[in-house]
Order: sequence, then structure tokens, then C-alpha cells
Amino acid sequence: MSSVFDSIRSYFYVPAYREDLVAAAFDNDADAVVFDLEHLTPDDQKDAGRALVAEVIATEQPKPVLVRVNGYPTGWYERDLDAVVGPGLTALRIPKSESAAEVRAIARALDARRAVAGITRVIPLQVMIETAVGVTAVDELAVATHLVESIGLGEGDLKADLGTATDEGLAFSRARLVVAARAAGLPGPVQVTFNPAGSHDELKRSTELGRSLGYSSRTLLDPAHVALVNSVYA
Repeated sequence: MSSVFDSIRSYFYVPAYREDLVAAAFDNDADAVVFDLEHLTPDDQKDAGRALVAEVIATEQPKPVLVRVNGYPTGWYERDLDAVVGPGLTALRIPKSESAAEVRAIARALDARRAVAGITRVIPLQVMIETAVGVTAVDELAVATHLVESIGLGEGDLKADLGTATDEGLAFSRARLVVAARAAGLPGPVQVTFNPAGSHDELKRSTELGRSLGYSSRTLLDPAHVALVNSVYA
């Protein structure tokens, strides 16, 4: 089964509440844009972020648009969905996923709003794994619902959870996601977001490592990094 995620090499993160950055979100060569209502948008700016993203997704856009909603335990994802389900929304990115039941609850809420909006196409889910619990549950998460079409790894929170800062400490988790994605018939996972303060050589080494492990794309915060990632994941 083909998926929009099959052709995406790079995702560009945009804080949803920053009007200047939202306005410039498509002014780069990333294959997809991710408007972030979670970590990159402070709690007191969530409503402002929802409003800005709602304006963007009110019409179709020149490239795939994802929104990283707030996780199920926060209870905020319902308000996120109320704002962002529109013609320009390609997919949802779900952070810190640990429970297949919670993923299915978000899927049901998404489908209900999609129906109300009169959108007939499927809006798929990209499930992000960022904790040890998520890693151990990744087989179930990858097939939680037919809407799950992609999984990815968030290593910042995972490192803290595992108490490691080394590639060796992350080796099992990285490989585990590749196996789960393959077994579920999904594209290779999304690689961890690269630190914008990192060097070009660090970006090249870590992205080539991701490719060699079976990952198929990467999320970025610096548009200057897009060309290299696109070339590695070509």
C-alpha cells in the first residue's frame, strides 16, 4: 500500500505560535512541514498556535503538512484537532506514544472531525516513540489502527528515560523501530530531529548512520540542513 510518507525525506519543524516562522514555513526545500503544537509551543501560546495553523490548513498547500498535536495524556489533543482538521492537513504526528488504545482514541477523534469537515480522503497518523515504554510497545503501536502509516524515534526524551547519551545506549531502540516498521509494512522510521547547533559533519555522519540502519527520513529545525538530508535519503 502506497503512502504519502513513502516519498518524504525531510520534515521541517515550525513552532505553531510563531507568526513569522509560520509565514515562512514553506520557504525551504524540505519535503514536508510539521507545525508543532506540542514541545515547541509554550502552554500559554497553544491557542495562538492553533489559530495560526488553522489559517494555514484552511486551504491546500504546496507540500505535505503535518501537525504535531499534544499527546493523549495531556487532554489537549481534542482542542488541537478541533482547530487543525482541514483541507490542508496531510497527517497528524502523535508524540510520546506508549499505548495502542490511546492511538486508537486519537484516530477516532480525528475521523469524527474529518467527517464533519467533509474530507473524504484518509488523514493518516505518524506515531513517535520517545520512551522506553513506547519502545517495548512499538509492535502494537505500529498496527494500532489502519491510520498509522509511519513511526519515528524521538531520542531526546528517550535518552533521558534510558539514562544514556551514547549511540551504543540507543542501538537497541533504533533497531527495534526499524524491525517494527518493516514487520508492519510501513516505510522506514523517521530519524530523530537534528540539533540545529550541530555541525555539518555531525549532521552528515548521523544521517548516514540513520540511513544505514534502515531509517528513511529525518526531521530538522534548520533549513540549511535540508539539502544534505535530502541527498542522504534520496
